[in-house]
Amino acid sequence: MNWGFILVLAVVVRTISEVAARRASPGAPPRPGVLGAGTWRTAVTVVLAPMTVVLALGLAAGQLWCALLLAPIVLFIAPWPLARRALIPLGLPRAAYYVALLSDWTWRADRRGGAALAAAWALCRARRPDPAAEAWISERLERGGGERGGVAPAPGAAPPVPLRGAGVAAGAMLAAYRGDIEGARALFESVASVDERACPREARRIAAGWLAAEAASRGDWTAVLESAREGGGRELSLLGAVAARLLGEVPGEVPASRAVELWLRWLAAPRRRATLPLVRRALAAGDGAPRPEPDEPEPCAAKIAEGDLWSRAVLLHATLLLRPRGRVSGDDLRRLGGAWDAALDDERAQAELRERALSLGASGAQAALGPLARAVEEDLAAALRAARVPLAEWDDLGATIGRTRRRLRDELLSEVELACDALRRRVDERRELPALAEWREWTSLRAQYEAAAGLVGTEFRRLAFPKFHSDVCHAAVWLFNTRKERAIANAMFRWLLAEAEALDDARLAGLQRGNVGCGV
Repeated sequence: MNWGFILVLAVVVRTISEVAARRASPGAPPRPGVLGAGTWRTAVTVVLAPMTVVLALGLAAGQLWCALLLAPIVLFIAPWPLARRALIPLGLPRAAYYVALLSDWTWRADRRGGAALAAAWALCRARRPDPAAEAWISERLERGGGERGGVAPAPGAAPPVPLRGAGVAAGAMLAAYRGDIEGARALFESVASVDERACPREARRIAAGWLAAEAASRGDWTAVLESAREGGGRELSLLGAVAARLLGEVPGEVPASRAVELWLRWLAAPRRRATLPLVRRALAAGDGAPRPEPDEPEPCAAKIAEGDLWSRAVLLHATLLLRPRGRVSGDDLRRLGGAWDAALDDERAQAELRERALSLGASGAQAALGPLARAVEEDLAAALRAARVPLAEWDDLGATIGRTRRRLRDELLSEVELACDALRRRVDERRELPALAEWREWTSLRAQYEAAAGLVGTEFRRLAFPKFHSDVCHAAVWLFNTRKERAIANAMFRWLLAEAEALDDARLAGLQRGNVGCGV
């Protein structure tokens, strides 16, 4: 076979495709050359692929010398599988970095970020902590790989590579290595908000896999199922099947697999010894029937006299405060709000309070009722924030709950406005943060806004969004034009566009459509 002819043909085809792409997008930034590194890598891969098959067959036949030629060829044509299957499990961060850096096909949207992600992942798999490797990866991640040998770029040199999706995932992996699981979870979740043009598919797959595994370790099978719907390989497929069976999901989105299918998924997935207990647990749960959880006893089981409204309200209040975080429901709030409404409005209870106030020398019942009502509202607001009870479960449940809602709305509005003021002040003063820190600040501010909106509802969104939009858009424009962090700015623009459309704000939505159209 004429290998030279194949090489020339591959170069010609690649050249034609490059010229066609340039004509289709005349405004696109210039590439490093029509016959650049990517072209030659593609052409040489076409030539080496058959040689790889021949050498592999020779090695299988006992010709050990074939391994000497096969190793560099595999490194050239399949760098990411080599890093993923060999270097990362062995815990070799530097080797994983430089090998992943060769993977143009997998990480073409963020090659430097993909290399940093491979190195951070290998560091997590290392047998012992390595502070030097951690600092080495952090330095490359912060500077986007623009330096060589740990030396900062010289004045006038090319700026660092901007942060993109794989770089965000690398920062999340480093956070997990440092033990910051909450921070890692937030960063991995934010990978999905990066535009597909700036986020390699492999970075999304790794993020979904980590989120599913972490949620499974907490027993949050609903979150596992949500991550599995994104797709991401054999491991995520197995976890999704286990979650569907444990939750009793009906066939449709992610089917509740039968026993045979579950075993087949387990056989296809790696780390079968570690996942075997999960498979057995899912099989023991029955045909999708979730295991019943025992009811927790009430923390307060004291008896109260019939008609003792104060004691009933205080008892329910103490019961709610003693509940574990996340165990407060709308029914709990309904009972407690009704108990306090009855106690505060009851004439006999107020008469008792006036008598008690007179015996203590107080001016009257209202002097005691005011601070008491405010204390009740503060406790309820704190419980709502800690439990993150959706507004639909506790809205319009009486006067006490209504005052609590207004108090909570004002508190959350003030906190979001203060955070927006801090962001605008920093941008106006041109105080730059590393790209990953800029991204974390944005995701934290967005999460604060969304959590407040989930608690208080559309009223909060309509009150907070004009200022939130103004300050965030101001920061995003600065990041896009001055910092050249276009992927970060684009994610901010797209979120603002979605929120403006949800609130039917045509003016702001039109502005953000133009910003989103500027690209990444």
